[in-house]
Amino acid sequence: MEKWSELPPEILHSISLRIDNSFDLIHFRSVCSSWRSSSILFRPKTSLRCPLLVYSSGYGDDRYILSRSVYLLKSSDLNGPRYWLFKLQEKENGDIVLHIFELAQEHVACYSEWSEPCEGKVERRIGFMSLNAENNEFMVLGRLPFKGPAVYRSIDGRWTELQITQPVSFEGIVSYKSKFYAIDLTGRTIVVEPTLQLHTFQRSRPSYKTRKRWLLNSGDKVLLVEMCTERRADFFIPNIREKKIWFEVSELDVERNDWNQVEDVDDRVLFLEQYCSFSCLATEIQGFRANSIIFSDLGVNPVRCTAE
Repeated sequence: MEKWSELPPEILHSISLRIDNSFDLIHFRSVCSSWRSSSILFRPKTSLRCPLLVYSSGYGDDRYILSRSVYLLKSSDLNGPRYWLFKLQEKENGDIVLHIFELAQEHVACYSEWSEPCEGKVERRIGFMSLNAENNEFMVLGRLPFKGPAVYRSIDGRWTELQITQPVSFEGIVSYKSKFYAIDLTGRTIVVEPTLQLHTFQRSRPSYKTRKRWLLNSGDKVLLVEMCTERRADFFIPNIREKKIWFEVSELDVERNDWNQVEDVDDRVLFLEQYCSFSCLATEIQGFRANSIIFSDLGVNPVRCTAE
């Protein structure tokens, strides 16, 4: 065919349904008006559903795993911020043209919770791991409305509670090389295999000044980022905390079951957030310094610092 713009609309629409990256889809739609009008705006995603445990009560039956995309938005306003990060829950409609870069995806568990006479929607941090290339078989690790952490495997269709001796509240969860790695408030690392076998380890170099932790995948590594203060009280006073905190970054050593402190993050920028922490090379996002950390100040204001 001499002119690609003359492809039948039904073929263009079929092709657009097979594009699984939103950034590529925007390029596809930018070719010409014919391609744009014959294609979807965003590729729809099917919510992944899993039931709660039998003894759970006070919760609705609308439990599902929500997938959101995290983007960097480049602004054309020279007087305002040059870049915006935002999350896209793919329900938008209409013809919108944006300069966007998809940086990461997050998964959160969503369900209804009620206590008479009130009802509300709840979102909880989870770890998510796909078990096949089609992304329709998956594992979830989280502490939802359960007594303790549990794993859901779609192939089994049920939750299995993990037998961990002490109470667990996860500060971070990542999947890495077909395993879940999670870290709790005490700094203990929990490793969960696809077979549901688990083991735990403590870092050989404990930090008694850590106030908050994040786990994230960074290239082919897993990083532990710790926010520290000399005095615990400094962490809870906002105007003091900005001056008193520092960050320590450690890399997972799988062979030794340990965390090794590192001095830099390979010229990457780390983005730390409650549900979705991720990294990218500074050269990929114009305007950001290498070896920097962008974090949300305990869910209030985004703050930037440099990991020295």
